[in-house]
Amino acid sequence: MPLSVSTRSSCQPAGYPELRARIAALLRRAAPHRCGQLIRIGDLDIDTRARHVALGGAPVTLTQREFDLLVHLARDPERVFTKDELIGTLWGHRTFAASRTLDSHACRLRDKLARGGDRSWVVNVWGVG
Repeated sequence: MPLSVSTRSSCQPAGYPELRARIAALLRRAAPHRCGQLIRIGDLDIDTRARHVALGGAPVTLTQREFDLLVHLARDPERVFTKDELIGTLWGHRTFAASRTLDSHACRLRDKLARGGDRSWVVNVWGVG
């Protein structure tokens, strides 16, 4: 008795919506630990809904711009953002003028997150951002 071979493949190509859903699921799993609106990176907890930040369980008081900057950086912690990108995203400006606004906010944010001299939460990469 001959063996029958099915001409129909068991691996059907996925449709575009299913492919997008699968990619989105993979990206969610690879993202920093998030529980609802909570972003957790090491000892740093950011509740985006309540606009609350805690470092090692201790609350950190931030201004609106400092909080927005921290959330933007924390959503992609391995990426280096240029100043133009951050100014455009957070302030809505298209060009980066001679303003030191971003530098000032980043410096204050770095100071507020510095516990025991650890200033590695917000890092500048020379020549990039």
